Amino acid sequence: MPIKRLSNLLLILAGALALSALAVAQPADNRPAPAEPGRVEVAMLTYGSARITSVCFSDKFLELVRRQTSIRVHDEFAKADLATDSIFDYPLLIMTGEGAFELTDDEVTRLRSFLSRGGILLASAGCSNERWNESMRRTLERVLPASEPVELGMDHPMFTSLYQVSSLEGSRYKGAPQALRGIEINGRIAVVYSPSGLNDTQNAEAGCCCCGGSEIRNARYINANILVYALTR
Repeated sequence: MPIKRLSNLLLILAGALALSALAVAQPADNRPAPAEPGRVEVAMLTYGSARITSVCFSDKFLELVRRQTSIRVHDEFAKADLATDSIFDYPLLIMTGEGAFELTDDEVTRLRSFLSRGGILLASAGCSNERWNESMRRTLERVLPASEPVELGMDHPMFTSLYQVSSLEGSRYKGAPQALRGIEINGRIAVVYSPSGLNDTQNAEAGCCCCGGSEIRNARYINANILVYALTR
């Protein structure tokens, strides 16, 4: 897949903006900085009354961003609990899983604050799970009641921020995956939601490769684009 070359200036700005975004997102409670100041980390969320999280989401896109840009990206996910203010240490949170869930009122408020401060949520249904999708749709209505997810066309800047992605590649057995949905806040995408799934389980840990869903097969490149978009918008 061809790479869209970012200018040197943009690459330099990306790193600076990433640090700036982290600083702005911090609540004013004098909490310590993340463990590795100057390095961008992406966090996998634990959430809901059942404390749901997922190990079946590939982190390979982090290496792509590190190799193709000058952004200092940690190659593995951090862990953040939506019930704590640790979420404000990260520019991008990943929320995934299977089955029904429900956020607490406190988690809804905290997630809304994270998004309004400039953070981005990547919500991805594990194995295209419909029960999870139903819960996610209800969750977004609670978090951002005045907004509604809209379909992101392939001409959206998110699909060209690092890699040129012209289509969503689906399983040969399941057909075309569903389009990504997005919610804007102040002219930027704050939520990216994939009902089909951007988990890239084919490149995840052992035991996560076969789910029978209609996952997006070129998710690794799309996820890399989402991270670069999060750091440069």
